[in-house]
Amino acid sequence: MLSRVADALFWMSRYLERADHLARAVDVTFQNELDLHGVLANPAELEWNSLLSLLRQPPPQMRQGEHPVAAVQRWLLVEAGNPGSVISCVNRSRNNARSIRGSISPAMWRELNKLHWRLSDPSLQARVAESPHDYCEEAQLGVLLFHGVCDATLTHDEGWHFIQLGRHLERADKVLRILDSRFGLLERSESADLPISTLQWAAVLKNCAAFEAYQRLYISRVEPERVVEFLLVNPDFPHSVRFCLSRIMQSLTEISGRLPDRCDDEVVRTVGRLLNDLVYLDDTAFDAAAVHPFLADAVARCARIGHLLQQQYSLQ
Repeated sequence: MLSRVADALFWMSRYLERADHLARAVDVTFQNELDLHGVLANPAELEWNSLLSLLRQPPPQMRQGEHPVAAVQRWLLVEAGNPGSVISCVNRSRNNARSIRGSISPAMWRELNKLHWRLSDPSLQARVAESPHDYCEEAQLGVLLFHGVCDATLTHDEGWHFIQLGRHLERADKVLRILDSRFGLLERSESADLPISTLQWAAVLKNCAAFEAYQRLYISRVEPERVVEFLLVNPDFPHSVRFCLSRIMQSLTEISGRLPDRCDDEVVRTVGRLLNDLVYLDDTAFDAAAVHPFLADAVARCARIGHLLQQQYSLQ
C-alpha cells in the first residue's frame, strides 16, 4: 500500500475518534455541571476549566455579551478557528477521506460527508449556546455510523487495519490522559464528600463510554480503584487501554504479514511491552501513589508508538 494512502486512512480514523471523544467530553461536562448545581460553588467554572485543562486547550476569546460557558462550548464544538474543535476534526477527517476516495467504500464517504454537513448546519450550531447536547449527540452518532459502515462494506485488508490503528491508538491515548488528569481524585477520595466523588468518577466512566458496562460488571457504587482497573486492563471492553492495544497489535501483525512472535519491528516491541505490562499488572499498581507514574509512562509510550508508526509507514 502507498504510504500516502496509509497516512490518509490512519488520520481519517484518528481525527474522527478525536471528534467523538471531544463531543462526549463536552456532553458529559454539561450534564455534570447540572448535577453539581447547588452542591458546589461555581460548578460551571470548575467543570469547564477542568475540561479545558484536560484537553490542553487555551481559554477561548469571548465575544461581546457571550457567557463564559457558552464561549467554551462554542470553542470546543463549532469554532473552525480552533484546530482541536469537533467541527475541525471532522473536517480534517473528511479532507483525508476525500484524498483517497478510491480506497474507501462509497457508503463510508456518504456517512462522513453527511456528518460534516449536519455539524455545519447553522441552526444546529446556534443551539450550542443554549444546550450542546444535540450537537454532541449528532457527532457521536455520526462517528458510530461511519465505523459501522466501514466494518460492513470495506474489505478487511491493509487499508482497514490502518483505519483500526488510528482509531485504537487515539482511543487508548485519550483514556490514559483522562485517567492521568483525574488520578488526583483517587488520592482525595477518602476525605472528599462521597456523593461528589461518586459523580466525578462516574463522569470519568462516561467520558470513556464505560458507565453502563462498568455497572453491569460491578453492581455497586462507583469505586475509584475499580474504575481505574476497568479502564486500564479489562480485556473485553472496547474502550479499555488493554483492549485497544491488543487491537493495535493485531493490526500491526496483519499489516506486516508475520506472526506476533516473529515481528521484530520497534513499534511492535513497544506495543507488546506496554500490553504485557497491562496484562500482568498487579493490585498494588492501582494504589494512589503508583497510579500517576504508571499512567504518565503509558501516555509517553503511546506517543512513542505514534512516532514509530510515522517513521515506519511514513505517516505524517
